[in-house]
Amino acid sequence: MPPPPRLVDIALGVSILGWATAATWSNLGQRPLAILIATSLLHLMVGVLFLLRRGVEQPGDWATCLMAIPAVLVGGWVFGWSPREWNVAAQLLFVSGSGLAIVSFAFLGRCFAILPAIRGTVVNGPFSIIRHPAYLGELTMVVGCVVAAGLDWKQLVLFPFIAALFAIRIRVEERLLSSGEAYQRYCRQVRWRLIPLIW
Repeated sequence: MPPPPRLVDIALGVSILGWATAATWSNLGQRPLAILIATSLLHLMVGVLFLLRRGVEQPGDWATCLMAIPAVLVGGWVFGWSPREWNVAAQLLFVSGSGLAIVSFAFLGRCFAILPAIRGTVVNGPFSIIRHPAYLGELTMVVGCVVAAGLDWKQLVLFPFIAALFAIRIRVEERLLSSGEAYQRYCRQVRWRLIPLIW
C-alpha cells in the first residue's frame, strides 16, 4: 500500500530543508556568496512549499510527467558544471532569476508543484503578466551559469536545447491544466506564456 500523499509531501519537504541546510554549509567558499545565498533561499522555499501545498485535484499521467522531467533536472546539471569564480554579470543574472523564481513560488503557495498536476490556478503577482514566471526565473539562472562558464560555442549551442526542454515542459503542463475551465479563463486573460510580446 503506497504512503498517503500528504506524508510523502512532508517527507520531501523535511528532506529538502535538511539538504538545503547541509548543502549551504558544505559549499561555503565553493561559489560566490551571492550565488550560495540565492540557491539556499530557493531550496528553502521549495522545502517549505512541500510542507504546505494542497492535495492534487488531477495528477498528470506518466507520459506528461516524463516529458517534464528533463527541464526539472537540467538546471541542477548546468549549475553543477559552473565554475567557482563568477563574473558580476553572471551573478546578477543568477540572483535576479532566483529572485523571480522565489517570488513566483511564494505566489503559487499551496498550488506549488514540481511535476505537472492540477492544484489550483494562481492569477496574481507575476502570474498576472506571464503564465510561467517561475520558469523564466529558472531559465535566467541557467543563463547566469552559462555566462559564468564562458560564452564559447558549446554554451551557445547548449542554451537553445535547454530552452527547448522548458518549452516542452510548458506545453505538456498547459495541456493538462487547460482541461479545467479556470485555467482556460486564465489563458484568455494572460496571453504570454514566458516572455511578453514573444511567446
